Amino acid sequence: MSFLVWFEIIAACITYGLGFIGNILSLIIFFSQEEFRHVSTGVLFILMTLSNNIHLWTLITEFLAVFNIYVYSGVVLRCRLNYFIQNLSRTMSTYLAVTITLDRLIRSELPMRSRIICTRQNALKLTVVYLIIFSILYSFWFCPMITLNPITNTCYSGQSPIFSDFISNIYLPVRLIIVCIIPVIIMSLANIRMLFNIRQSRRRVDPRNQIDNTNIPAVSTSIITNGRMTPIDRMLFYMMLISVGTFVVTQIPFNIYSLIRANYETLDMYTHLLVRAILLIWSSIYFGIGFYLYCLASPLFREKFIRVTKKLITFICRLRPA
Repeated sequence: MSFLVWFEIIAACITYGLGFIGNILSLIIFFSQEEFRHVSTGVLFILMTLSNNIHLWTLITEFLAVFNIYVYSGVVLRCRLNYFIQNLSRTMSTYLAVTITLDRLIRSELPMRSRIICTRQNALKLTVVYLIIFSILYSFWFCPMITLNPITNTCYSGQSPIFSDFISNIYLPVRLIIVCIIPVIIMSLANIRMLFNIRQSRRRVDPRNQIDNTNIPAVSTSIITNGRMTPIDRMLFYMMLISVGTFVVTQIPFNIYSLIRANYETLDMYTHLLVRAILLIWSSIYFGIGFYLYCLASPLFREKFIRVTKKLITFICRLRPA
């Protein structure tokens, strides 16, 4: 095998392996912290991490298929259900990240009403709504025209020109808009607004800054206290910023390439599969790197991780026979 192929294999093993481990550790930390589970932002992070793990699994099965290693043998599981879940979980993770950003924005813009709007029940209800809407949106993946190419043994949708035109000219542009452009715009604007609110709140409580506060939006005392974030909210805010930044960097290339490839087939099939595999690996970084970035950016998250690790080691030591 060529150097590029070996590079992809190593990169995939590292990305997917560390991604699964990171997501599992994140879930352990999330579930072990009562104050985290009792806020809507924490529930949304838990749901997003679960969706990330599901998406990583679908990416692994697709990556292995490039090297003729098939986790699923039947066309229904391999070419229909797997791609349905892959697109559904990608979109769910994306819009859960958007919801996390909006959750924090509402808490800063509407401190009183946020107690009614930003609840765990509403977070779960909205997740169910997302699941229903996006399941309907991606239901076309169960179309019988999606089958296996008898020559290349890859998933194929070219039996019907109408269906191929739908994939190339309607689905991929719509996916780029829904799963990439709209979330990037919403999360970017929301973060800019939140940073502005936090900055204005700190200036307002600073006695050296005597300014007119009538037009400055009030910031929830649960987020800012005496000009400073509470530890749990600081952790959630850093986690949100990291999620947004990583999303922008990792998701745009894959979505743009998918659209270009559908309209301009300048690469042969094998090269296309390799390039797509590379971009899939790059895009999958977003779904598994969160834990490591949270540890780097948030002292409180690191502290909770160390505490949970010590408890786990102590528990394992107690199970060992004397």
